[in-house]
Amino acid sequence: MKTIAMRHFTKSERFLSLFTTLRAGEGSAALLLCLQAFFLMFSYYLLKVIREPLILADGSAELKAYTTAMQALLLMLIVPYFARLYQRASIRVGKHLVFGNTLLFFILTLLGFAVAYKVGLPIAIVFYVWLGIFSVMVLTLFWAFATDLFNPKSGQRIFPLIAAATALGALLGAGSANWLDTVLGHGGVMIFSAILLFLPWWLCRFTEAHIPRDSEAITVEAASPAPYPLMEGFQIVWRSRYLTLIATLVIVLNLINTNGEYILASFVTEQATSSTSTVAPAAVESYITRFYSQYLFLTTTLSFLIQLILVPRIFDRIGIRGALYVLPIIMIASYSLIALIPAMLVVRATMVMENSVNYSLQTTTRHALFLPVDREEKYVGKHTIDTFFFRVGDVLSGGFVYLASAVVGLGIVGFVGINITLAVILLMLSHAIGKHHGQSAKKSMGNMPPLVCAPLEDLSIPAGILSEIQIAAETFIDPDVGDALRYQAFATHSEKLPGWIKFDPLARKFQFHPPAQSQGRVLIRVVARDFDGLEAELSFSLDYGN
Repeated sequence: MKTIAMRHFTKSERFLSLFTTLRAGEGSAALLLCLQAFFLMFSYYLLKVIREPLILADGSAELKAYTTAMQALLLMLIVPYFARLYQRASIRVGKHLVFGNTLLFFILTLLGFAVAYKVGLPIAIVFYVWLGIFSVMVLTLFWAFATDLFNPKSGQRIFPLIAAATALGALLGAGSANWLDTVLGHGGVMIFSAILLFLPWWLCRFTEAHIPRDSEAITVEAASPAPYPLMEGFQIVWRSRYLTLIATLVIVLNLINTNGEYILASFVTEQATSSTSTVAPAAVESYITRFYSQYLFLTTTLSFLIQLILVPRIFDRIGIRGALYVLPIIMIASYSLIALIPAMLVVRATMVMENSVNYSLQTTTRHALFLPVDREEKYVGKHTIDTFFFRVGDVLSGGFVYLASAVVGLGIVGFVGINITLAVILLMLSHAIGKHHGQSAKKSMGNMPPLVCAPLEDLSIPAGILSEIQIAAETFIDPDVGDALRYQAFATHSEKLPGWIKFDPLARKFQFHPPAQSQGRVLIRVVARDFDGLEAELSFSLDYGN
């Protein structure tokens, strides 16, 4: 054992390592992406809160139901031209260009909305549609940028941190939006949000330089010299069975969620009517507003906690493929419980659980599915799925709820039964996607166990004196590119180290301080474990005393 010159964990990396496995040197890039994700979501939720009163103030509430369809139609026009934009940008140096330039366009248009609002122009519907397109395009391209930076092994470890930053941004943005709107007004919130969005635009320019060599994306493909056909974005999805399955999963997931929200809204409306002392519209509206305020806050908070605490551990224990099964199983159990106990308390609890897992684990898993695909599929394919197919899913979901409830007259029990069936279909899609993900990631994510490359020498130290020993970095190595090792130390017989032995797993450093006048021998076992749970170990004996 010896102390060698190596890259040490920084304080920020030590903090981030509490939530996932990091390698020394990855903290800067992870922190930069976390900051970008946080400011994107914080700004979006500020704007999301003010869009509702803007529509109501313009007297355009009856048009709100059609804005999702308008977004889908616009995205159908945007997707082909975005593919050509990507083709031009991909031949230039800098992976941030597609995301950064798109974000800059939205920042400038947001400033234009602020000016138009200040001079009294009617912007409500246009702003509503703009924000819906912003939310899917910018966030999609941010995650495509992240998948383009990291190889699959590193991305699987770091993505839960980035997603936790998005959840925190959403939580704080939603919590502070009302106060900021009171202080700054609608126009001021737009300007403030635009200023915040300049931060991720600026930070993305430096992120690529901070990716360690062993963590960066393995391949970078050259763009095709021939101009893309206008329908290339859709054709990229259709040509790949893997992407087609993901697009189908997005549509089915939206359909289940829309049905679930309809079930919840039905129970809330009935509860509001029966629990208020008067059936006056103002009292019913007040009850519903208070309920959804508490419901959204609870969902957002739980989503953040799941993202921060559970998602990294789920990825660690069962991987991306296993994570795909979690939400469908929760949905099957939840709607089965609603069918057995159709009570308001049960519906609210199950919808909070469903949405919090959907916003955290499911969303992070869906982004991670694009880690092993090529650049064209990461940008153009992912953009097509997360924008057009996402919004088409919303349109189909809304149309299905209208037909099933207003035309067919389907009751709550019927919607619950349909959602159970759709959840089973979602589980089957998850299985198929997981199988394809395993095949496409086999070369880049095939896991080999850590290797022991150097023995650990037996030690002899004096009693009553503090001694420090560091295990050399080359003692254990992981042959998988982008993987990281966690270290643990145990006493061979009792498992637990004596109180006078301290082990720092990040620095691989032991501190020994045996009591004065003591003497004996301890057998110590050091275990190196990779992100997928494979292990290697070595042992050495420690003699202490005179």
